[in-house]
Amino acid sequence: MQQMRERKQAAALMLLSSTSFALMSMVVKLSATGVTTMQQVFFRNLVSLLLVGLVIRRKKLPFWGEKRYQLPLFARSFFGFVGIIMLFYATANARQADVSILSRTSPIWTTVFAALLLREKISKVQLPVIFLCLAGAVVAMRPSFDSNILPLLLAAATAVVSGLAYSMIAFCKGKVHPLTVIFHFSLFSTVAGFFLMLPGFVMPSPRDLVMLLLIGVFAAGGQIGLTYAYQKAPASEVSIYDYVGIVISMILGDLVFGEPMTWSSTLGGILITGSALWSYLYNRRHPTGG
Repeated sequence: MQQMRERKQAAALMLLSSTSFALMSMVVKLSATGVTTMQQVFFRNLVSLLLVGLVIRRKKLPFWGEKRYQLPLFARSFFGFVGIIMLFYATANARQADVSILSRTSPIWTTVFAALLLREKISKVQLPVIFLCLAGAVVAMRPSFDSNILPLLLAAATAVVSGLAYSMIAFCKGKVHPLTVIFHFSLFSTVAGFFLMLPGFVMPSPRDLVMLLLIGVFAAGGQIGLTYAYQKAPASEVSIYDYVGIVISMILGDLVFGEPMTWSSTLGGILITGSALWSYLYNRRHPTGG
């Protein structure tokens, strides 16, 4: 019963995380003409650092975690930050559809790393569900794959390093408090982002400053939901719900940017949400993951 409850909580947290990250991407697009990419990356992590730091101090939680877990924490922070940089670069220099489909392959890599590094057992339904999600993403995005090769390679690499970073979050389950994991990542990314931001710094307008703060707030919500989700259920299972973010992004694109939902978007959304529901129902009937 406890395991099933945690899986339900992980699904809800991952849906919250996907929604928050979709909102973050919306604000990133709205503010792209006024500030640099590295300023967006810096504020993405600065707000999380401040919010999580205050909560940790108030609850008297550990800021760093035990010494023996510093390597996986560093790996999560480093690969997560590198993934953000590559994704932002790819998004700015390639077709959005191509970048989206390549970066959304991260659940496949999460499953691979979870099996190799964490010895997680892959359920009978997991692999077909992953590929069904991927098929839904292909249908929804209709990628042309005629963009420049470097941004596409970086988008694909983003999925790999994200899968590794998410596996490290799962490794820390029960060993390091989730807020400590977030603080470690936010501190590393804020410091590194600050120095990378300086060469091309642009003074933001009041509107752009609000946008930058919103990027940080939505990123914090997404990061908190994601980290808690990966510590409540197997990484290979939790990663499935990340695909729901595609559907949310489609809805926001229609409402905010006037990008209509085509038949392919609708069909892809059905495949994605249907596969996530399939995974959820299967794990509800087989709580041991068999």
